[in-house]
Amino acid sequence: MTFASGTRLGPFEILGPIGAGGMGEVYRARDTRLAREVAIKVLPAVVSSDPERLKRFEKEARSASSLNHPNIVTIHDIGESGGTSYIAMEMVDGSTLREMLAEGALPTKKLLAIAAQVADGLAKAHGAGIVHRDLKPENVMVTKDGFVKILDFGLAKLTQPDVPEGQQTHAPTASAGTEPGVVMGTVAYMSPEQALGKALDFRSDQFSLGSMLYEMAAGKRAFARASAPEGMAAIIREEPEPLSAAAPSTPVPLRWAIERCLAKDPEERYASTRDLARDLARLRDGISEGALSGGSLATAAPSRFPSRLLRAALVLLGGIAIGAGVVAVALWRSRMPSTPILRTSLLPPKGGKFRLGEVALSPDGRQVAFGASDATDNTALWIRSLAQPEARQLSNMSGAQNPFWSPDGRLLGFFSWEKLHTIEASGGAPRTVCDVQAGGRGGTWNRDGVILFAPGPFTPTFKVSAAGGEPTPVTRLDPGRKEFSHRWPSFLPDGRHFLFVSMTTTGDRDVAVFLGSLDSPEVRLLVRAYSSAVIAEPGYLLFVNGSRTLVAQSFDAGSLRVSGAPVPVAEGVFCDRGGTGKSGFSATGPDLLAYLPHEASTKMVWLDRSGREVASVGSIGEHGFPRLSPDGKKLAFQTEEAKTANDIWVHDLSRGIQTRLMSDEYNEEVPVWSPDGRQIVFSSSRTGQGDLTVKDSNGAGSERLLLHSDNQLMPNDWSPDGRFLIYEDVDPKTRSDLWVLPLFGDRKPYRFVHTPSMEGFARFSPDGRWVAFMSRESGSFEVYVLPFPGPGDRWQVSTGGAANPIWRRDGKELFYLSGEGDVVAVDVKVSGSKIETGPPKPLFRSPSSWGDYDVSPDGQRFLMIVSDKEARPAPMTLIQNWAAGLGVAGSRP
Repeated sequence: MTFASGTRLGPFEILGPIGAGGMGEVYRARDTRLAREVAIKVLPAVVSSDPERLKRFEKEARSASSLNHPNIVTIHDIGESGGTSYIAMEMVDGSTLREMLAEGALPTKKLLAIAAQVADGLAKAHGAGIVHRDLKPENVMVTKDGFVKILDFGLAKLTQPDVPEGQQTHAPTASAGTEPGVVMGTVAYMSPEQALGKALDFRSDQFSLGSMLYEMAAGKRAFARASAPEGMAAIIREEPEPLSAAAPSTPVPLRWAIERCLAKDPEERYASTRDLARDLARLRDGISEGALSGGSLATAAPSRFPSRLLRAALVLLGGIAIGAGVVAVALWRSRMPSTPILRTSLLPPKGGKFRLGEVALSPDGRQVAFGASDATDNTALWIRSLAQPEARQLSNMSGAQNPFWSPDGRLLGFFSWEKLHTIEASGGAPRTVCDVQAGGRGGTWNRDGVILFAPGPFTPTFKVSAAGGEPTPVTRLDPGRKEFSHRWPSFLPDGRHFLFVSMTTTGDRDVAVFLGSLDSPEVRLLVRAYSSAVIAEPGYLLFVNGSRTLVAQSFDAGSLRVSGAPVPVAEGVFCDRGGTGKSGFSATGPDLLAYLPHEASTKMVWLDRSGREVASVGSIGEHGFPRLSPDGKKLAFQTEEAKTANDIWVHDLSRGIQTRLMSDEYNEEVPVWSPDGRQIVFSSSRTGQGDLTVKDSNGAGSERLLLHSDNQLMPNDWSPDGRFLIYEDVDPKTRSDLWVLPLFGDRKPYRFVHTPSMEGFARFSPDGRWVAFMSRESGSFEVYVLPFPGPGDRWQVSTGGAANPIWRRDGKELFYLSGEGDVVAVDVKVSGSKIETGPPKPLFRSPSSWGDYDVSPDGQRFLMIVSDKEARPAPMTLIQNWAAGLGVAGSRP
């Protein structure tokens, strides 16, 4: 029915039509009693003619009219005239949100101004027990002064089940109350529980608001489909395109708030709409036009932030509770005190620890992948959604490490010991892409489906299709720079250029970060650092320096060059300064940064043959390569100091006194005792990458160079007669070979074991006639024995993988670490020029990795370097708006 101007509906005189509302025609009218203009909504005849429905509507409408909130349209009267039911409302001079969205996405500042008011009005209604049920852009009016009014509270209960397809934005679908099994709400903005006909509460309105906010940010609907059934199916089962792709300029806190509203499970949305309203108001109050270009937020009124922002940090990071893994949330002010920077800490899985250097934020900043151990010391890959309180295990494949994301965030790449794999982020079985060596050295993935990776410790970078295939080299090792490895590649945003770390045998403690391209073999030095590096838009190069400070340096995407001085971002960030170039941080643009801390978390312990701890040695630190003196009374080991490189220490086991053998800025690693215990040989970077150097074990006198090489040299053992040193020569061409240095005559070293594969961890038998070592010649590491000085046949001791052999002092037993991680013993019998070994006898599961154990002379106790389980696990740190501390948000440092 259409009403002409001058028609009277009770005390109201129709002045003219306004348009169709969600539940009937809307007219401009004059209240003849108070001489004011109102809006009259005329209800359809199907409602007016149904007494029960009309009664229910009047009850709902009068409840809504009692809310008295500035963001809820005021209802002046509910009445009936000549069989026509109507509702007289406050006249709002402005536009509907639908009309505003006709021009596309809204600027962030305007979006937040509207969103905060809508949420505030909803919070008021929800607090009174009233749910809108049909929130959509048509039901939100914005005045010329920017004030927001929500329309049509209570009307959704009157909607009809049969709505012509294509009219979903003008009328809800089915409605007969909130009883389960009855579908209600406008299709494009209904919640999953509405689409399924389930009972509703206030969280259904949150989902509808989330759909509106998505459309306001992206300029398109979150669940736009060709028909109503398809739209409902999408709402129930599918996720919208990530806002990081649909609207990249959307500030991350706003993005997280929208994603939380759009959670399929109502339990994952806000526990209170008041909390949602407060978060949106905080963002609205804190935003400034100057912060919009970089997608960061800056506060215009810093004095208002401390109490509100601390609370909001938990909410915006997915409502994570303290007990669920947030250790602390802190607000600190940078050199720009008007910019809020949030720090949030996440704990590893219960009873476990993060694996250092294993952290990767998803491209949209919604998830973080990491490596961690659990309470049983099993290591695995994990994923944590920042909207969830707990991490979930993704893969427990043995040796799974170094995760990296696909550009769309659907897949993860990672390495096992001998393979490169991909796996769905949602779970499932890993898929093998290609072979690698010794766990690989990092990967990165572009939008063309190309994975760039380092297959091993002595290779250049290769590329391979994410679908699988034969890898092909992209970079080449430069003999002029004495390079032996390219590793830790990272694509630039253009997906063609990339960064990688160049490792050399020059003895430099820092590593060189180069810029390369898929389209050219040419590479260029970008910066010298102590770690891998990444580019974070809109113009930052991130890397870790020698003091373990994560720094940002200005990077120009046009010239592909850095400029200016590095600016500190975070201190105490993990970086393997021992020579791998591995670091522990990840960033998504200037908004979100995650990093793992550097921590001293190992201790040395004695275990018996059952694996039971019987004593501890020394203090907590970062220890490696323990080596007992020939008489078993002293212990040499390497440890990394906070501000220096690795140093060698000697511990007197009987007196508990510990002394430093060397104290300088150079790397000293892998100590080996002389047979009389008076000297210690080690690898030193003083004159090269790692030269063989010797010093008296009591620390007296100065060190003496035994052998210099352009390659890295690592001592393995000193023969019982004191005449020979056996050592590893890390050659980029032949990988790692075993050499012998005579300590008499012309002292000319000679090659002892050489294959195309890797050899190492050699040990002389107590009588000096045999050498046990590990080799990867068969495809996996196994333990072998060769006669010394040779020639003779090699004897394979292990099967199924093994490493790090150690003889018992009487030569009757040989120990090693199996591929399953057990400490294994085998009996040894020597008959003339032949050696025989018995079946392997697993003793206990080793808590140490290769090189980090030794055996007492009698073979009854095992000195192991283990994680300090009593230490509180170090958390992962997330920094929101990390780039705000570098200067104006969105600019370069």
